Amino acid sequence: MKAYGYEQHGDPDVFQEYEVPEPKPSANQVLIRTIAVGLNNRERAERAGMGGGLSSPYIPGRDVVGEIVQVGDRVSELGVGEMVMTHTENGYAEFVVGDLDATVVVPDGITPTRAAGIITPGLTAYKAVKYFANVQPGQTVIVKGASGGVGSLAVQIATDLGANVIGIASSHNEEYVKSIGATQFVAYDQEDPATVLADTGDVVLNTAMNGAGTDDDVKMVKPNGVIASVAHNSPMTDKPLKFVHIFPTNAMTDREALQAVIDLMRDGKLDINIGYKLPFNRDGFVKGHQLLEEKHDGRVIIIK
Repeated sequence: MKAYGYEQHGDPDVFQEYEVPEPKPSANQVLIRTIAVGLNNRERAERAGMGGGLSSPYIPGRDVVGEIVQVGDRVSELGVGEMVMTHTENGYAEFVVGDLDATVVVPDGITPTRAAGIITPGLTAYKAVKYFANVQPGQTVIVKGASGGVGSLAVQIATDLGANVIGIASSHNEEYVKSIGATQFVAYDQEDPATVLADTGDVVLNTAMNGAGTDDDVKMVKPNGVIASVAHNSPMTDKPLKFVHIFPTNAMTDREALQAVIDLMRDGKLDINIGYKLPFNRDGFVKGHQLLEEKHDGRVIIIK
């Protein structure tokens, strides 16, 4: 089968096409023929050399939608021919294996493109809102980066839970952020959110790369409120608050979170901004990673 990866870190041009063996599903896995792949910033960072060690060749990719062509011996919930979405490894390939606890059926009426767009951001946003921040109805939730992949989904998930959501993003995204449920919007390029929203949030959600801006989070959260952030270190402050580090966890399974977000999408309560659809070939993956290097609006999806 064809797969796309690299043998050295570098710019997007390091991608090559490889002919590699088709993976074999274990007892608790399914074999999936790839239809759509969602690209993520983490894959850009890995390719550029910010990740760990490198095998040769390395096939990246985690977000895949496709058709089941084979099921493992212990798989009874999923069947051959079903369209599924999975959070996996080595996803830039014609076939991937999906673990049963990280694979769910894509409902009728949802395109592979839209489903592929919500896998990693959906997992991150849902676990951040439901598990880490434990958002409750009636709370005021401040979402930083509210127009981005994770942030926009967090706005919609928190809104569905009955929270009052305040979105922070660039001014040109105001209409979009309000359209997905934010009741208030603050443009960081026109005013200082930490000043405007001082002591406002029961919860502050920070899913920006590396959790930048923790000092602002402290200013915006109410006394005894919650900051849920991808930042690793708790802020140094005398203000009484709870700091929760967002990290990949199996305390809530990927399957549970994926099922929740795809159900919300099916019910018309959640959507994702798809910015780019590119072909499933080397040029498509190179172009996709070039887009990840720049400021871009919407998810980058490879379609077979």
